[in-house]
Amino acid sequence: MTSDEFVKREQEIREAHSIFPDLEIGEAYRKYKEAKGEEATMLSTGDPTLDMAKRAVLQVFRRPCNQPGCSGTQVLEGVCEGCIEGKAGFKSKWTCETCMYRELSKRLYLDWYEELTKES
Repeated sequence: MTSDEFVKREQEIREAHSIFPDLEIGEAYRKYKEAKGEEATMLSTGDPTLDMAKRAVLQVFRRPCNQPGCSGTQVLEGVCEGCIEGKAGFKSKWTCETCMYRELSKRLYLDWYEELTKES
């Protein structure tokens, strides 16, 4: 699995969950793919390409910290819908590993991926 395939699958899972919010996420994904006449791609922890795809995605989700005097790296994280930040409408956040500065965003982390991969 390539990093682009991994991201596309994650986007489909989010879309499936929004269409079938009352179903468990895996079941919603299977039903979504079935409706499109496609087979759901179920992941295996033993798949070495999955680990490589995740690492490639995580490398994209890093940027230098923009705070004065900090030479750290900010990492992009998804925000849980149930936490206080998620309830306020935020979908992702950049957090510096050094100074712990946090920048909240209303963009999904997968949207960030598309933008960051176009820049590189």
